[in-house]
Amino acid sequence: MIDWQGKTALVTGGASGIGRALAQAITARGGRVVVADIAGEGAAETARLTGGWAIACDLGQPAAAAQLLDDAEALAGPIDFIASNAGIGYTRRLLKANLDDPRLTTLWEVNMLAALRLAQAFVPRLVARGARGRLMITGSENSLSVPSAVKGFGLGLYAASKHGVLILAEWLRDEMAGGDKPLDVHILLPGGVYTGMTAPDLPADPADWPAAMAIISPERCAEIALAGLDAGLFHIPTHAHLADDMGPRHAAIRASVERLGLAGVGQHD
Repeated sequence: MIDWQGKTALVTGGASGIGRALAQAITARGGRVVVADIAGEGAAETARLTGGWAIACDLGQPAAAAQLLDDAEALAGPIDFIASNAGIGYTRRLLKANLDDPRLTTLWEVNMLAALRLAQAFVPRLVARGARGRLMITGSENSLSVPSAVKGFGLGLYAASKHGVLILAEWLRDEMAGGDKPLDVHILLPGGVYTGMTAPDLPADPADWPAAMAIISPERCAEIALAGLDAGLFHIPTHAHLADDMGPRHAAIRASVERLGLAGVGQHD
């Protein structure tokens, strides 16, 4: 189990939802928290609830991640853990989407590149002080598959950003492999969580929520996230159905391998 006493965490997207719940859960275990969000008032409220610090920050801007780490360490001292949790939604049918929409640039920056930009700024700081740190990136069930519960929702571009951050996390883990590397990498993979992003698409009465989505609270998500960190997991799913949702993809690839007569060939082209 991670000992959070004396540790300082930076939580992006911390004004509400999963980010606020993560900040509160870390604080409950003895950690200190710097909360960052484009919603400055919400970040300040989370900081008030946790006794931490707040920074208004727009991670849609490429230079914001490195500046955020500078600002966080100026407030709270060296950062030990980053929860790269900030994310935004985007719903458009692919064939009708305007691919020149400037909001897509923001989508890629916030959902995918911000985590990498934070890692690029974080690792040199860890090396300079001879310390080891952790980075947990918030992906999605949409990082892994097209979940049956959200088929037809028009989430293709949002899902692409979450697919992207998963593979970036996997390659970052590869680069950080070995005992001499200073960063442990984890990716949180939430299924349905009741947040400000998901609430508008859900019925007002929880009894009417789609059973297949198995909606959980942000607090439960944070509890699972910290349990995954304690266990040293790279993939931290919040719902059992994430494993099941990947089944059709695996089965289809296996069937294609067999149909093409590739089984046992042993070539990688």
